[in-house]
Amino acid sequence: MIKKFLFPLFMLMFLVITGCIKETYNMNKLSDKMHYSPTLAMAVATGDITLSDLIKSNDTIVFDNDNFIRVVFKKDSIINFKLIDYYDLSSMVSFKKGYKMGELKIADFFDTVVVTLNTISQSFTTPGLRTAFLLLDDGAQHDFPSFPLTDIGEKSFDMFTNFQNALFSSGTLEISVKNDLTAPLNDIKVKLYNSTGHTQIGSEMTIPAIVPGATKSATMDLAGKTVTNSIIAGIVLTGSPGASNVIIDMDHTVQVGIYGSNLKVQSGKMIIPLQTINSLDNLDTVSFDPGSDVEIEKLKINDGTLGYHVVSKSDISASFTLTLPTVLREGTPITKTIDIDPDADFDGNISVDNTEVDLSTDALQNYNRLPVDYSIIVGSGGTMIDFNKDDSIHLDLNMPDPDLDYVKGYFGQLEKQIDPDSIMTELDDILNHISGSFHISNPSITINYSNSFGIPIEVTLNATGKRKAQTVNLGLDPFTIAYPNSLSPRDVSSTFVIDSINSELPDLVSLPPTEIKFSGSAKMNPLGPSGGRNNYVFGNSRFTGSLEVEVPMELWINNLQFSDTVDNFLASKDSSDSPFKPEDMDLFRLDISVKNGFPLGASLKLILFDSASHAGVDTIDATDIIEPAQIDANGKLSGITETATSIDFPKDFFEAIDDADKMIFVFTLNTSGGGTKDVKIYSNYSISFKASVVVKPDLNFK
Repeated sequence: MIKKFLFPLFMLMFLVITGCIKETYNMNKLSDKMHYSPTLAMAVATGDITLSDLIKSNDTIVFDNDNFIRVVFKKDSIINFKLIDYYDLSSMVSFKKGYKMGELKIADFFDTVVVTLNTISQSFTTPGLRTAFLLLDDGAQHDFPSFPLTDIGEKSFDMFTNFQNALFSSGTLEISVKNDLTAPLNDIKVKLYNSTGHTQIGSEMTIPAIVPGATKSATMDLAGKTVTNSIIAGIVLTGSPGASNVIIDMDHTVQVGIYGSNLKVQSGKMIIPLQTINSLDNLDTVSFDPGSDVEIEKLKINDGTLGYHVVSKSDISASFTLTLPTVLREGTPITKTIDIDPDADFDGNISVDNTEVDLSTDALQNYNRLPVDYSIIVGSGGTMIDFNKDDSIHLDLNMPDPDLDYVKGYFGQLEKQIDPDSIMTELDDILNHISGSFHISNPSITINYSNSFGIPIEVTLNATGKRKAQTVNLGLDPFTIAYPNSLSPRDVSSTFVIDSINSELPDLVSLPPTEIKFSGSAKMNPLGPSGGRNNYVFGNSRFTGSLEVEVPMELWINNLQFSDTVDNFLASKDSSDSPFKPEDMDLFRLDISVKNGFPLGASLKLILFDSASHAGVDTIDATDIIEPAQIDANGKLSGITETATSIDFPKDFFEAIDDADKMIFVFTLNTSGGGTKDVKIYSNYSISFKASVVVKPDLNFK
C-alpha cells in the first residue's frame, strides 16, 4: 500500500515542477549548467470516511440498533443424530424354545376272561376228581369236593383298541378275580404276558382267598413297563377247601379281570386323547436385548408384529395358546392361539399395534423381561400314532423393526470419546511479523440445539491453544445437555454458550494460536444406575444443532506491531538517463491532519534495510500519525481527537536509498486508554483527514 502511494506521489511532484516552466521560454539561452531549487506545497489527499462506508451490514457483519458491530458466523445442521445412531431397537426380541410333550395320558383299558368250573376241572391232576364233579352236577345240594392246586393255563384277553404298545411312566394294572363258584377258593396266582414275544409283565401277583360271590384283586405298578395291546394271563388256583350242602354247577365261573387306569405313557404307538400338557409350568419369559447395559422397563408400540416360527417334531396335533399378560391393548392382554399340525413347519405373526408393554414385573429382574403364559393342548384325534415323550414343539419369537412411540428405562453409560486431534490455524507467517498484544473481550460460541433424547449426557470438551511456548487452555467445565425427563414434553430446545463467563475463550482466541489441540468425551447417565430408570427415548428422537460464533467488536490493542518487508522500489536501477534522481530531493515532508472518531491510533516506521549486512540503513519514524479518540467508561466514543503530524523525509534518507535492497514497513496500533481498556466499535464511527506534500527538489541541469 505504501509503495502504491509514494511512487505516484513522486511522479506527481516531478510533473508539477516541470509544468511550471513556460512553454515559450527559450531553453537554448540557459547556460550549460543551471541550479534550480524551488519549494512546493500541494494537497494530495482529503477524505471523510464513516466505517459504514467501508463495510456493509450482512449476514456475517451485523449492525445492532445502536450501530454496535458484531461479526457473526452461523452454521446450520452441524449436529443431526437419530435414534439409530445410538441404539438399535429394531430386533430386541430373540426367543427360541422347545417344549417337550413329556408323559401323556391315554385312556383306561380293561377286559375279562371267564373260566367255568368245567374248564377248571379239566386241569385237575387228581384222578377221578373231574368225574366226581360231573356226577354231582344234578341240581341237588351236595358237598363241594375240595381240590388241590390247579394250573388252568394261559388265558388271552381281547385286544385293546386304544394302543398297540406302550412304555408306561405311571399307572396301575389291577387284576381282579370274582368267585362265582359255590365253594371258597384259596389264593390265586396270576402272571401276565405280552403275547408278542411272550414277555412277562411285572412279577407274579397273588389274589387272596375268595369266598363264594366275592371279588378280590391285586395291583401292579406299570411305571417303566412295556405293555402290548394283547395280554395273556397265566392263572393258577392254589385249590379250594370245598363246601357242604351246595349246588354244584359245572357252568359256574371264575372271572379274571384286567383293568389299566391312571395311565401315562413315555412312548409307544397309541391313540392320544385330547389333553393339556401338564408337565410344563405354563409360564415363560421372553428376554429383551436392547443393547449392552440398556435396561428397559416400559415401551409403547405404535405399529409392530411379534413374529413366530413353529416347528413340530411330533405326530400329534397341537394347539398352542400364547398370552402376554403385560402387553396390553386398551387394557386387555394380547392372546393368540396357534393350531399346529403334525410335523408342521410354518411362520405367522401376532399384531402388537397400539400396545403398552411392561417389562418390569419379574421379581428377580425388573427390566428386559416379558412374562408369557401359555398352554399346549395335544391329541391324535382318534388316530393311532407313534409317540415319544421327547417329541417337541419349537417356538421362535422375534419383533422386527417395531414403530416405537417411546421406551422408558436406563440406557447405560455409553461414552463416546472425541479422539485427540489438532487444528493448525496456518497463522505462523502472519504471527512471525506481529508483536505486542491484543484482546478480543467477549467472543462466544453458541450451540442452539433441539433434543428429544430423554437421557442426561455430560460433555467434556478440552481445548488448548498454542503459540510457540505460550499455551492457553479453554478451561471449560463439563456440562450436561438439557433433555426431556418425562413423556411430555418430548422435545427440549436449549442453548449452550461458551464465553468469557464459563471459559477462557477470549484468552485462547486472543493468543492467537497457531495450533489448537482438542479432545473430550460425551457420557450418558454420568450418575450411573443410581440416577434411576428414568431415561426416555422416542421413536422419532433426534438431536439437532446449529452453531453460531459471535465476535462483538469489543477489544483492546496494546502496541500491536506488525511489519512487512518489500523490495526497495525507490532504488535506482539505471538513473543515467533519468531527469530525476532520489538524491536530488533536498526536502520531502508529508503533512497529515486528522480528526479521528475511532478509538484506534497508529504509528508508522519506514526502514531502509540491507539484507546482505542484515542491518538498517536509515529510518523514518512517524510516531502517532493518528491518535485514538476518547472513550467513556463503557468503551464507547466520547470525543473526537485531532492530530496534526508532519513526516519528514530528509536528504540523508534519499541519499541512502540505493544502499538498501529492502524496505520494511512497521505499523504499530493502540486502542484508546493505552491498551488497558476495552473499546467498542460502532458502524457510525468516522474519520476525516487532509494530507499535503511539501517538496524541495535540488535540480541540476547540464
